[in-house]
Amino acid sequence: NVFNVIALNAQFMKVFEDVEERVVIVNITSLCAIKPMSGMAYYCSGKAARELYFKVLAEEKKHVRVLNYSPGPVETAMIDYVIAEAVNENLKDVFHSFKSQGTLLKPEMTAKKCMKVLLAGKFTPGEHVDYFD
Repeated sequence: NVFNVIALNAQFMKVFEDVEERVVIVNITSLCAIKPMSGMAYYCSGKAARELYFKVLAEEKKHVRVLNYSPGPVETAMIDYVIAEAVNENLKDVFHSFKSQGTLLKPEMTAKKCMKVLLAGKFTPGEHVDYFD
């Protein structure tokens, strides 16, 4: 999840390096990129590495608008996986309560918010923007 993203974006940047119009890249990140969560070391580390890569990309390529967008707790198969398989019982409980209380976000809701952020264009390139910001 880290090296493939870097390789893909390296190729993308070769194609768009000389484009003078605004180039936009969105990295779907997570609260886990900036807040450690017990039992999710690989996931948190991967998200943190990707987020830092995109922050550096934003610093190096000033014509590229990079958004690190954290979609919030989204109703996906990952939620079910964490509830069923996570070693950390507290983590399981948190995700289970999100699901049982109906507080998980629908993918369409968070995608809409991401588009609003992009269209408003008021984010700092490389910045971590969360659904709840």
